[in-house]
Amino acid sequence: MLPSSRALVRSFITEFRSGCRGRSVHTAVNQVQDDATASVETRKYNEIPGPKSYQLTRSFLPGGKYYKKDFADYLAGMNQQYGNILKIPGMFGKRDILMITDPEDFRKVFQVQGQFPIRRGFDTALHYRTKIRQDFYQGVIGLAVDQGASWWDFRQKVNPAMMKPQTAKKYVPAIDEVAQDFVKRIQGKLDVNQETPDDFYSELNMWALESIATITMDTRLGIFENSNMDKTHTLMRDLKVFFQLAVKLDFQPSIWKYFPTPSYRKLIKSTDNMLYAVQDLVNLGMKRLKERPDGEENESVLKKLLDVDPKVAVIMVTDSLFAGVDTTASLTFSVLYCLAKNPEKQEALRREILTILPEKSSKLTVENMANMPYLRACIKETLRVQPVTFGNFRTTNEDVVLKGYHIPKGTDILMAGQLIQKDETYFQNAKSFVPERWIRAPNSKITCPVNASSHPFAYIPFGFGTRMCIGRRFAEMEVESLVCRLVRNYKIEWHHPEPKIAGIGINMPVSPLKFRLIERN
Repeated sequence: MLPSSRALVRSFITEFRSGCRGRSVHTAVNQVQDDATASVETRKYNEIPGPKSYQLTRSFLPGGKYYKKDFADYLAGMNQQYGNILKIPGMFGKRDILMITDPEDFRKVFQVQGQFPIRRGFDTALHYRTKIRQDFYQGVIGLAVDQGASWWDFRQKVNPAMMKPQTAKKYVPAIDEVAQDFVKRIQGKLDVNQETPDDFYSELNMWALESIATITMDTRLGIFENSNMDKTHTLMRDLKVFFQLAVKLDFQPSIWKYFPTPSYRKLIKSTDNMLYAVQDLVNLGMKRLKERPDGEENESVLKKLLDVDPKVAVIMVTDSLFAGVDTTASLTFSVLYCLAKNPEKQEALRREILTILPEKSSKLTVENMANMPYLRACIKETLRVQPVTFGNFRTTNEDVVLKGYHIPKGTDILMAGQLIQKDETYFQNAKSFVPERWIRAPNSKITCPVNASSHPFAYIPFGFGTRMCIGRRFAEMEVESLVCRLVRNYKIEWHHPEPKIAGIGINMPVSPLKFRLIERN
């Protein structure tokens, strides 16, 4: 539906009065004028700029612009070449993808996502769960790939166990225990220069797996004590293969839908390996659950969901172990790196941490973790300057106009938030790590910091609406706990070239991570 002139005037007044967004009157006027122009003269969908199919295919072949480049480079290059709205043509049975890089357009897309938001883009995962391993999934294919009413039914069943703040809070002591065990393990692995081992990211993965298993199954896997880590390391390797090949097959030209290419076969093998490994962990959790004495308290996600729907319980816990490892590890690495490169911010955070952990033996509790605004600001700022993912996907549930183009219902849209989060248009001093931008001034009645962002949709790292990340509270709690312990115990430094980050589904480091950890009292 096109906006009326009265609606446009109201939009202008709202923008003018909204101090927390920091947009100038000139910008607001231009936006209203653009919308008014769009309502008078709307261009056709097929006029949207973008590469032709043959151009896109050639760019990924040897000698092409994006040959062996990661997904983030590809998105940035496309944006630079075609602007803030472009069409990536669908080929070999795939649909077109519209890529946008204007937060006001993000808002419009979310406004037309409908009751059951559709987030396509994971065709290989959908094919795996509905065709290759339908015997296991039996039509219950999980939050990541399901759509429509069946997705909503699944989400409604798991929300109470996954989204309530009190559920996460009950695990603060247990997650702090995992963090302390990890610190002890890393202390024993530091080299003569007090630097972490090259495979420190793998160590973070193991910590993340132990943490999410503790929450979802209320059980410790004992990863740190197990001298034989082959199965865990294999799981981590398969996760990386999965992310890398899923991006390649789902978002780059590929004929896997017509012919099982070598990459497709490798993806299926790695996914099988992960499914079997994770199912072993879930079975262990269920076994320990049955062994608990009658009447013993158990607040795990697994226990709560088993009481609702056993099949949903198994799928949700399985997906949590899949999705809650590399994502959480990637964010933790990024926070530590940002703090190491900004020692004055690290010192400010340490001063805050010392107020709740005066001794190394002090405990993290629900009460003292509630008073850590600077820690949370550091995590927010890290997600801005070094995000875990490249953006959000949605499919329009009705027609909409973006940048003067008519976008029909059912169009798949990639909102590439990563490309705007370090843009001076939306963030002051955008390329600097400034946690203070997220801290509200004392006694301020403004609901969002003026200098945080000039647009509320310029920063949505966990998504928006009913399809936002369901594991957000757990991930934040895990990261907060480990960062607290490391900053409390060590001065964290970095004395090497900038680590290489690859955008393979999520943004993760692919070079050795050599943090110097100088112990403190």
